[in-house]
Parts: sequence; C-alpha cells; structure tokens
Amino acid sequence: MKRQTKTYFRTLYISLVIISCLSFGWIAISTAYENTVEIAFGECKKAIEISKDKIRILDFEIEL
Repeated sequence: MKRQTKTYFRTLYISLVIISCLSFGWIAISTAYENTVEIAFGECKKAIEISKDKIRILDFEIEL
C-alpha cells in the first residue's frame, strides 16, 4: 500500500509541474503578444477575444 501511495504522489507532483509550466508559458506568450501589438501598432488587443461571430486567439480567427 505504501508503494502505491508513493507512486501516486510522485505522478501527481510531475503532472502539477508540467501543467504549471504550460500555464506559465501561455500567460507569458499572451502578455508578450499584447505588449508587442500595443508598441508596434498602437492598438490594444487582447490575446484571446470571443465575440458573437468569431473567436480570435492571437492572430488566428475562427468564424462561427
């Protein structure tokens, strides 16, 4: 039983590290994109924008 618990917590720890790294990476990319667009073009754009007829993630647009 002790071996299973140790394996569980090790797996949980590794999963949390990977998820936090991916989350921090996405936040960093979003912040860099917003600042770059504001400095280069003078526009205040959000990294993710959801409207009635389209979804925009960075510069990629999905028409609904």
